Amino acid sequence: MALKEVGENGSVRDVLTLEHRSDFDRDWLALTPAQRVAIEQEINTRLDELLANPSPNWGSVTNTSIEGGKQNALTGAKGDWTGTVFQPIYNHFADEKLAGMFFGNLWKMAIIDRPERWVGVRLDPTFPQRGITLQGKTYFPE
Repeated sequence: MALKEVGENGSVRDVLTLEHRSDFDRDWLALTPAQRVAIEQEINTRLDELLANPSPNWGSVTNTSIEGGKQNALTGAKGDWTGTVFQPIYNHFADEKLAGMFFGNLWKMAIIDRPERWVGVRLDPTFPQRGITLQGKTYFPE
């Protein structure tokens, strides 16, 4: 389908493909095919679970900062990608900020390719009613 993206100024546009795709592909294709498949499967599994079991407090809303900062089952540390399918991203960049930005683009790519129509927004604050500001983009089904 496509992604409807809401800009910080309130403008709305359809996003049919990832922007700066050649720059993205340079890094994406540096990972092995098996790593790419595992990453795509993990993101789509999380999105499927989100749609099937919306949070009673948030609904089917996700944010890339929240997803990237989840607790690691192996180490117990939040945002630690050690031993997860996302570790090759950090290994490739060896920089937490760049790895996080790439992680966000992976979510965006997966959402663009899904059959549902999603809305993506980045606002400051992210969740004004709760006083929460996150660096990542927030996505929810339309």
